[in-house]
Amino acid sequence: MKVSIVIPAHNRRSITLECLQRLQQQKVLSWASVIIVDDGSTDGTHEAVRAAFPETLVISGDGNLWWGGAMQLGIWQAYHDGADFVIWLNDDCQTRPGSLLTLFKVSQTQHAITVAPCLLRETRSLHYGGLRKKIFGVEVIPCAPGEVIPCDTLCGNCVCVPREVITRIGALDIDAFPHFAGDADYGFRAREAGFQILIVGDAVCDSSYGSAKNRQSWLLGDMSIRELWKLCFHPMNGVLARPGLLFKLRHWGLLGGLNYIFKILHLLAVSCLRMLVPRSLLLDLLGKKHKTHQQIQAVKLWESQ
Repeated sequence: MKVSIVIPAHNRRSITLECLQRLQQQKVLSWASVIIVDDGSTDGTHEAVRAAFPETLVISGDGNLWWGGAMQLGIWQAYHDGADFVIWLNDDCQTRPGSLLTLFKVSQTQHAITVAPCLLRETRSLHYGGLRKKIFGVEVIPCAPGEVIPCDTLCGNCVCVPREVITRIGALDIDAFPHFAGDADYGFRAREAGFQILIVGDAVCDSSYGSAKNRQSWLLGDMSIRELWKLCFHPMNGVLARPGLLFKLRHWGLLGGLNYIFKILHLLAVSCLRMLVPRSLLLDLLGKKHKTHQQIQAVKLWESQ
């Protein structure tokens, strides 16, 4: 069986190299080939990968691919190269020894898309993985070691996709989802086409939260309301931009559209509260009970150590 690992990269040279070094140390490169899609990096990622891992195929983008476009290029390259299975892997997703082989083996035996549970390295809590569809959105499903659990869709951080899925439904819908929600949309489409999606509890990875500077609680964060709204409508962020609306309408119909409107109204209410009540008072009243704020504080503490 031919297995290809597709890794999108953009201006994270050290992280990308660490990812490849980890795959080498874990002997993954002995049974899988790697395709790096470098989306216009200016930090020397392309050159560094070629120098350190000359056997790795590096495809260059122009800086406008984003996650969906980069993954799309890599998937089709792997497909046309004859890959029987394509593993999607974000370079900041730290695979544990044996996790990718286990992910591939279960995909092979079950003829299913398989998903690795990704734990947030800063807090050891479940961060990404298989998702359950709820009335207004999705939630990450816990999966204990030794378990293999079906799910409704997926986060694309560490996933194994059989060739037959790509043959049937193609790759990602980058016209609708160039960055945000493209992975979850793909999972829903695969399920609708009759394929299973399984979370593999023995394929655990460790995931980075990203800098705490880029994560904010609308109610208690230190970023201004104006900055938050600007980020929320960024076309690649997608929560309130076109991808967010399309995702809700495509998979929840009218109910999804109503939920989208409710989200805007909710954020407007939070914005008004932020402008009317001093942040220091909000922190005193709600800081210890607000889960998002507490998680961000834990990440900040981890980053400072």
